[in-house]
Amino acid sequence: MTMFLWIVLTAILTFALASLLGKLRRKGRHRPPGPKPLPFIGNAHQIPSKHEWIKFKEWGDMYGDLAKVEIPGDTLYLVNKREVVNELFEVRSAIYCSRPNLVMAGLSGWKNSIPTLGYGPRLRKSRMLLKKAMGPAAIRSYYPYINRDVPFFLQNLLRTPERFTEHFTRGAARIALKIAYGYEGVTEDEQIIQNGTRAMQVFSATVAPGAWAVDTFPLLRYLPSWFPFASFQKFAERGKKITDEARNVPFYEVKKRVESGTADGSFTSMMLQTEKSDPETENIITWAAFGIFTGQFDTTTAALSWFTIAMAKYPDVQKKAQAEIDRVVGKARLPEVADRESLPYVWAVMQEVFRWHPTITMSPRTAIQDDEYHGYFIPAETTIIANFWAILHDESVYHDADKFIPERFCDEGAPDSLSVAFGFGRRICPGILIAHPHVFVTIASILATFDISKARDDAGNVIEPGEDATSGAINFPKPFKVSITPRSSEAVELIRKSVEHSKTLPDRLEIFSM
Repeated sequence: MTMFLWIVLTAILTFALASLLGKLRRKGRHRPPGPKPLPFIGNAHQIPSKHEWIKFKEWGDMYGDLAKVEIPGDTLYLVNKREVVNELFEVRSAIYCSRPNLVMAGLSGWKNSIPTLGYGPRLRKSRMLLKKAMGPAAIRSYYPYINRDVPFFLQNLLRTPERFTEHFTRGAARIALKIAYGYEGVTEDEQIIQNGTRAMQVFSATVAPGAWAVDTFPLLRYLPSWFPFASFQKFAERGKKITDEARNVPFYEVKKRVESGTADGSFTSMMLQTEKSDPETENIITWAAFGIFTGQFDTTTAALSWFTIAMAKYPDVQKKAQAEIDRVVGKARLPEVADRESLPYVWAVMQEVFRWHPTITMSPRTAIQDDEYHGYFIPAETTIIANFWAILHDESVYHDADKFIPERFCDEGAPDSLSVAFGFGRRICPGILIAHPHVFVTIASILATFDISKARDDAGNVIEPGEDATSGAINFPKPFKVSITPRSSEAVELIRKSVEHSKTLPDRLEIFSM
């Protein structure tokens, strides 16, 4: 054991020395300003363990458009302005198209996931496959299914409004499951959704910046789980088991159905029948399908949760949006995806949700070659952190940024928030085109049929919903309480009739019919 410890310490020191020598070789080049680092640990002691995006914005305000932060084994360049992110991630997307090596995520089973892949043939193949399910033409073909499914969500919300977060997750997951795997049955969905939720919890925990020493010192991955400071190995082992089960079970069930000729149309069934049959391609398909599934319900649940808080805190906004729906759609039917252009204020409410509390607060990229921006040297393999939260809370662009003001989009011409909230360039979220219509029609349908207000405790005191967020890859609000009640008996009847009508509609996705 003594010899093993000596080998590990030597390897870590060698890694640290190599990193230091690399920094010394580049020292003469003009680098961006930033907080003063300490020897060996850099600025690690100044980075908070949660809500890092707030501190990163403070540093951006102090040091400018590019701010440099040192951590053991890496240098971070912080970007807090839309125009800088656009220049680097859009205009120069060929350079800033890779991801930092997230060792802990890889150990926990997420090595080949699309969000963590470095730029290369596998990522290009994955995105090529996803375009078949997430391109504009494909997305439009999903609109009837989205419209068909929303009444079932409203019915669940009517029955148990206190379980609204669960209903948000299930509503988003049902649509994602249908596209990814062709699943429709309630019983078979339930376990798959639970597995997917647990897998996303693993992902969120393992990509948190600075949370795992093994991300800073990759050689630690070779430590056995019984070794001191190697408890991460046990977490990774459990996480990989959870992730593998969540990814593989629905895929191989679809594969079995394809082979027996009983599979419903889905992304997975279509890919299995049209792509090459080899282990590498099959593995790419499993991850692409899993990305469609898990990439939808977490961000959608977070967005709808923040929307719920906003409606409770800003009742005048809620009433204005409801009035627009009543005027344009009427009370004889539910809003549909096609109503978006006719409901500009509701669309502005949705835009403000993603600006007020973006579901993804930051996005890391890695430069694949040396570059320069406004005289600042950006070495290859530097990690660039795009701070979406800072961009969407820039007071020079969005006045009173901490307040929920949809009018900034429909009356004041504020820049679109969705073009930031879902990423930039070659790493933009592939599910953006389905997230837009699904979140919109869900928000509009809730407003058409329910009132959201602040909850009260047993003594009748108002419970103020907070805006505290959890830590992790997805920006969820901490658990909160609100009151969700039907707007009227007519709204209850509308939900009932809409559910009955939806049961008569086809549930096939024709784009995947072979």
